[in-house]
Amino acid sequence: MHGGDWGRSMVIGILQNTPLWVWGVLLGLLALGLSQTRTRKVTRLLVLLLPALMITLSFYSVIASFGIGLAAIGAWAIGLAGAVALNGFGLFGPNGIRYSLEDQRFELPGSWLPLVLMLTIFCTRFVLGVATALNPSMVGTTGFIVCMSAILGLCSGIFLSRGIRTLAVRP
Repeated sequence: MHGGDWGRSMVIGILQNTPLWVWGVLLGLLALGLSQTRTRKVTRLLVLLLPALMITLSFYSVIASFGIGLAAIGAWAIGLAGAVALNGFGLFGPNGIRYSLEDQRFELPGSWLPLVLMLTIFCTRFVLGVATALNPSMVGTTGFIVCMSAILGLCSGIFLSRGIRTLAVRP
């Protein structure tokens, strides 16, 4: 078997052995992410809901995958805090938010960033699952733990910072 054939069969094996519910999660994330690409009006509760959900899920993923350790929790927290700090300069938006006193809703311009973040979290979790199945010893290395945790923290921090910036528009 040639190198390309081996790689292709490995990818096919991974995809075939992925539980069906994972593809359902992916479809749900795609639908939710695509809904964020259009301008929409949302309540304060909805502004808070997505960051709260993503922070909870990413933190749970770190704890469930790596336990309560300094490397995992520290990297996640640094990623989260770093994203919030960077968005203090408006790096991740959102920009052009309007608040309507009349219906007490935020008008958010469409953005592809939430979809990209959701897919990044999904892919990070997918890679983590595949690595756990194929090379569990790698999953326990400090470098792997820090990298995966930091990515999850960074994505969550971007969601949080976008929520903070949105709420700041309200008079």
